[in-house]
Amino acid sequence: MASNNGYAGNILKVDLSNSKTEIIPTEMYNDRFVGGRGIAAKIYWDNVRPESKAFDPENMLIFMTGPATATTGFCGSRSQICGKSPLHDRFCFSNLGGSFGGRLKHSGLDGFIITGKAPTPVYLWMSENKIEIRKAGHLWGKDAISTRELLKNELGKSASVLAIGTAGENKVTFATLSSENDSSASGGMGAVMGSKNLKAIALTVKGKRKIKAANPEKLAAIKEEIRHIPVPSAIINNGLTSLINTDGLNEGFRDQICYDCIGGCFRKTFRSETGQEGKHMCQSRSFYLFQSLAYHGKMNDVPFKANRVCDLYGVDTLTIEALVRWLEKCVEAGVLSDSQTGLPLSKIGSYEFIEILVKKIAHREGIGEILSLGIHKAADKLGPEAKKMITDYVSRTGQRYYYDPRMYIPNGLFYAMEPRFPIQHLHEIAVMNMLWGMRHMELIKKGPTTHDMYKIAKRFWGSEAAGDLTTYEGKALAAAKIQDRQYAKECLILCDFRFPNLYSGKAEDPVGDPTNESQIYSAVTGKDIDEKGLYEIGERVFNLQRAILVREGHQHRTDDVLENCDYEIPLEADISNFGGIVPGENGTTGSREGMVIDHNKFEKMKDEYYQIRKWDVASGKQTSDRLKELDLEDVSEVMKKEGLC
Repeated sequence: MASNNGYAGNILKVDLSNSKTEIIPTEMYNDRFVGGRGIAAKIYWDNVRPESKAFDPENMLIFMTGPATATTGFCGSRSQICGKSPLHDRFCFSNLGGSFGGRLKHSGLDGFIITGKAPTPVYLWMSENKIEIRKAGHLWGKDAISTRELLKNELGKSASVLAIGTAGENKVTFATLSSENDSSASGGMGAVMGSKNLKAIALTVKGKRKIKAANPEKLAAIKEEIRHIPVPSAIINNGLTSLINTDGLNEGFRDQICYDCIGGCFRKTFRSETGQEGKHMCQSRSFYLFQSLAYHGKMNDVPFKANRVCDLYGVDTLTIEALVRWLEKCVEAGVLSDSQTGLPLSKIGSYEFIEILVKKIAHREGIGEILSLGIHKAADKLGPEAKKMITDYVSRTGQRYYYDPRMYIPNGLFYAMEPRFPIQHLHEIAVMNMLWGMRHMELIKKGPTTHDMYKIAKRFWGSEAAGDLTTYEGKALAAAKIQDRQYAKECLILCDFRFPNLYSGKAEDPVGDPTNESQIYSAVTGKDIDEKGLYEIGERVFNLQRAILVREGHQHRTDDVLENCDYEIPLEADISNFGGIVPGENGTTGSREGMVIDHNKFEKMKDEYYQIRKWDVASGKQTSDRLKELDLEDVSEVMKKEGLC
């Protein structure tokens, strides 16, 4: 395939066990699965046995870009990284930002597959014309950031480097991998990389191999339209900033824009009081904020340094956040102490505590050996009293529980069906509601009104009823539509902070355009497709992932369930919405504060959802006919043969 219409044309496969490489044409996959999550899932389906384990050599790390990557200027310099995760020995995924995806496309690759296991530590070096597996003994034991810097010194400053830290080397189940601008990917993929003795992947691109769009004029027109649309996350960030007293906090912020971005979001680089620099954004910048405030009594740079130490060792801050909260509760209840754990639990909130905690986990030293397994397995080992301290702040994969179903009912279906924290899905309703809530509380001047929320719901979620967030009506259809859209987006791949454009901010019509993504896909690839056609691709990939998970042990309807806390513990508040307020019926304001999920209503919502999906309602199993309708006949045959559909 030529380097045009959004694709470089090649996928590289590297077997570390025998040092063999192979080039696979992208066109084997892109027609049905587009790119990103879609192609990665199909490669995984074809090659990784359901009974294999995350750390088996045959497990694959699959890095895939999409046709929007390095083609559009639409925030598409992203990669999907998929494989079997040690979180649960099932298929999982992560999403990497920064510049690595774009540089990969410019080197002539749409993606690469890593399989096997090297006998000793290595790193993979790629350029436009050469691929080498090189010794990495001098890098083993180094933190992720130092590894990137050492390889840049070795290969040239223009090199892009993807690396793991000590946690990945030691196969900590929630280890991350990171690249330029501290962009990180979670889902346990850092541990999979470490299990293969692969310390880093370095990419040197001297020139830029042009990846052409089929219709650059149409693409330019779409870009001009979209660049004027406000970024909801940036507006919300400004609103939150007005609530926080930043006295005593260093003013060392500067904007940090990912490669190929359309205009930036709220990602920044922060310079600490001691001169350290690194990313400052979203959950990772604030996961230790409230503990630090309670301990020090004022704002300082400890939350930034906490984020930094997680990036250095290569661990997921969403998991560390849940672990810290659990340890706090264990201390408060007298279940754990400093002497029992070897941790300075009495100093939670200090930098000393978080540094020792993360270091012990990354090296699997002392209590860190237990904690490295994740919060649920750690609690099992520490006893029933420790397990009681896990309540409504932890997901089943051990990550912090945000945007949960008690607040946003459709999110229950995402949590029930996804193999990890499904942040892209969770964001769609939650971000709009935060924007609405901040306008309602007069923290911002511009944002959707209650009636705008109904219009957004009708245009994007299937019915005005979906905009009333106090009821279960219309929520099954909303969930299905969000899933299909988000899976299509994860195939293209487009940035979660920019897409979909639900809110335009225009006075004449404040509702966004749901056809933006299909227009981009058509302009880039030259394939004429409308909104419905793109969502069908998303539904195809979602069904493929469902089939993979079922083959690996997901028990259909039986496992499509929520955490017990969702049914039993009343909601206190939600992130950025401390009163739990939501749009209600007929222009009123409702609240989810004090709410739980009604089990019977949730089960009825699942009935409706399975009907929408054309699955068997009683069992939640996919049907052979529907898989065939979605052009997944090959998947249907396997599932039928194994009695799974």
